[in-house]
Amino acid sequence: MRKPKSFEDGMETLEQLLEQLADPATPLEKAVKLYSDSAVLLEYCTTTLQNAKLEMEQIDVKLNTFTQTKSISGAVEEQDFTAKNAEEDILA
Repeated sequence: MRKPKSFEDGMETLEQLLEQLADPATPLEKAVKLYSDSAVLLEYCTTTLQNAKLEMEQIDVKLNTFTQTKSISGAVEEQDFTAKNAEEDILA
């Protein structure tokens, strides 16, 4: 069995293999081959999903870091602005 072009292609092929495997008219030798090919596709699809999940989690970490940095810098700017206003009020 060759590697699918994409996750979606792999899932589609896996579904087709499972339909053939579920057919009681499928000869035993063919069923064993279908089962073997299905296992290969299942491993490919599972690995692809795990990699996508890991990539999304890494993006989330970057987004959270960016959001926290923006929140902290916004709070610092607000404190600076408040301190400047208080200083101006005292001097006025």
